[in-house]
Amino acid sequence: MSMTQQWYQAPFHPPHLQFCLISSISLALYTAFFSPKPLALRFPTPKRNNPQPETRLDTGPTNIAHILMGIGGSAATWNDRVRYSSLWWDTKKTRGFVWLDKMPKNKNNRKSEISEPPYRLSSPDWTRFRFSSSRSAVRIARIISDSFKSRLPNVRWFVMGDDGTVYFTDNLVSVLAKYDHNRMWYIGGNSESVEQDLMHAYDMAFGGGGFAISYPLAEKLVNILDGCLDRYYYFYGSDQRIWACISEIGVPLTLERGFHQVRV
Repeated sequence: MSMTQQWYQAPFHPPHLQFCLISSISLALYTAFFSPKPLALRFPTPKRNNPQPETRLDTGPTNIAHILMGIGGSAATWNDRVRYSSLWWDTKKTRGFVWLDKMPKNKNNRKSEISEPPYRLSSPDWTRFRFSSSRSAVRIARIISDSFKSRLPNVRWFVMGDDGTVYFTDNLVSVLAKYDHNRMWYIGGNSESVEQDLMHAYDMAFGGGGFAISYPLAEKLVNILDGCLDRYYYFYGSDQRIWACISEIGVPLTLERGFHQVRV
């Protein structure tokens, strides 16, 4: 046989070598395309000594437990004006605080069965703000900030009022339940005094009648409140300052006649 014929002649492979070659190729193809992904190693999660309970989102209808009351008062007058709050406050259902400038005196002189909101002291840094008329108006305006920072769970609405404001809580719940608490709402009423409406604004919620702010608006308001109070230091009342700050956010007053202020 010539050299050329030997070059093109197919080489001879024993049968067992052919079988091994085919098996190797099949194994390579199966590994590349059909092999399952490697299992990840799983290590046991270490247990915490003090596990925190999960916070569940309350999606039910609005009730009195979803409302946080913020009452503006002072230590000098609280022992007398507490009787207004005792008319509507329910210690088993109502949530909130009366915010005072300092510790009240002679609390032990009151009857023990009287129903009254617990009190807290306002943040001490309120004295650093500028003012031209009522210095306490700054402190009372910051009740919304102090209430928000209390971080109570499942709060949908912050309701602000004076220590002389009387609420019908069932009616309050019925009114607020009409609104989507996930949106920004500023709800209240103007004064029944035309003179006061002319002096301030017809689209301002008066604090004497109380007003409500939804949680998303409160969250937005708290972030700008301190700077806003510095800009409007020349305003008289706390409700007027809150109105000005909310106006900067762009949320108008939603008028509800149930919030009304009577000047007597």
